[in-house]
Amino acid sequence: MESDYFGWNLLLRTIANDIRSDFDVLVAVIHWQMSRNGYSCLGIGDDKTVADTDRGTELLPEDWNNQGDVYKLRYLRGRELYILTALQTQEMALFNLLNVQNQEVTNVQLNVAETVKGRTGNLTEVVNDTPKVLKKVEEELLTAKAEQEKRREEERRREREQSPPRRNPLLVDRGIGINMRIPDPFNVGRGDLDPLGRLGGGMLFPGPGQGHFPRPGGFRDPGFGIPGGLPPGAVPPGARFDPFGPLPSNPPGRGRPRNNPDNDHLPPPGYDDMFM
Repeated sequence: MESDYFGWNLLLRTIANDIRSDFDVLVAVIHWQMSRNGYSCLGIGDDKTVADTDRGTELLPEDWNNQGDVYKLRYLRGRELYILTALQTQEMALFNLLNVQNQEVTNVQLNVAETVKGRTGNLTEVVNDTPKVLKKVEEELLTAKAEQEKRREEERRREREQSPPRRNPLLVDRGIGINMRIPDPFNVGRGDLDPLGRLGGGMLFPGPGQGHFPRPGGFRDPGFGIPGGLPPGAVPPGARFDPFGPLPSNPPGRGRPRNNPDNDHLPPPGYDDMFM
């Protein structure tokens, strides 16, 4: 409907005597659509400064199409300055819009012969397939890339918040918890130097199943059957351990048991003989 293109006829009336080519018609159409989207024209040129007293207009300035092969128009939207550059190369019209503040650039190109069908009349009498052309200009030239990227980043952020946390498939959960404190074997003797210290015992290095090296599964010493026992860390925390040597025993009638460690490490021959 022509009511959707309000303001075009008024603009065309003010520049009717200035239009000299179909390219000029396209520049006027771009300017009109920018005005509808809140851009106000400050004049011609590419000056990148703007004063607080500058006020734009919805009209094209004088000499807007007397700039040679390249047209440059300055626009203000809010307090942001934009520079529109328009040029024709053979059959194509190229429009480039620069946001001076963040240096974002958008552009659109239109085939002049296929787009322009007249130089007077309503917008539908001037532009072929008017809704399609206006949509193309809106999406490619007037929608800032920064705003598009901001929306995409916001969508990605929401997706990350809604997605469950990813778990490393190579991480094996042994059920020991993340707050388990692993004893430091180099901490031996700290208690002798610091009576108030909470870690480190005396000068004796604790053996497996003693001190700060508890063993799961109820076995005090997982090195049964191995002279000297297994080294610390040989059995991972939480792992099931089956002794692979004979357990210490106390045969009936053989005197007191030899606990680990035995108070008499080198008993004489026949020590367990009840007649000695």
